[in-house]
Amino acid sequence: MRYVTGRHGRRKSNPFDIDAKRKREIVLHARLVRAAETEHFPRWLIAWIWHNPRATDQIWAVMEAAKRMGGKITEAEASDLTEEASITRKHLSADNLARWLGVTYEQRQKLRLSTIGSTNVGKRARKELRKRADRLYRERHRRVRGVRPRAEYVARSTAAQARAAGVSRMTIYRRRKAAEQAKNIPHVTGVSAAIFFSAEDRPVTGLAEGGFASKEARGLPSSQTVAMPAVDVHQSLPIELRLLALGLPLPDAMKIAA
Repeated sequence: MRYVTGRHGRRKSNPFDIDAKRKREIVLHARLVRAAETEHFPRWLIAWIWHNPRATDQIWAVMEAAKRMGGKITEAEASDLTEEASITRKHLSADNLARWLGVTYEQRQKLRLSTIGSTNVGKRARKELRKRADRLYRERHRRVRGVRPRAEYVARSTAAQARAAGVSRMTIYRRRKAAEQAKNIPHVTGVSAAIFFSAEDRPVTGLAEGGFASKEARGLPSSQTVAMPAVDVHQSLPIELRLLALGLPLPDAMKIAA
């Protein structure tokens, strides 16, 4: 037979101890209903003994539990209760223990008991109430985050808009796209055109009848002033060079002279 040793061979123990939690809840309920002041106080002590099976000194433990519940018992009474608990049929399920102690649902909610049931609300009903409370809790958190209710979301959906307009959803998508494109088109009209180099707007002076300013008004030389110097320069050249520049043949007389 093989024995598994080491870290992987150990079984993990369950940290939750239902007996310890049950004992704390029994004490809480006894203090809430002031069980120590009634003649049924032994019921809570017997239930506490049922969930304290590993005690080395049960009598002393019961006496201390009675003090925490707001009462006080003697050593002889603790011994009698220990004997009675051993012969009494145990009520260990949540609802059976609740019936033994008389725990109502209101008391259960007030004390936040989780291992003891209730006498007036069953296990299945408590489960449905927990689910409903959890659903309402999640809904409140969704509203805080800005999530819209389902009915409002469906009413504002694309399908609802398409049904209201009598068109398809693709038509709604195309309209939205066209609207977005219209928003992104830059505005080309305005006071100043894009061709101006100066940020200052001023009227153009010196316009001719055709709507354009003359070259003299714009500080440029006219075609006559440009052409005249060119004629003077050509006239100063010899006629032979001017003919050669134009690609014309020289007369015979000029050839002989040359």
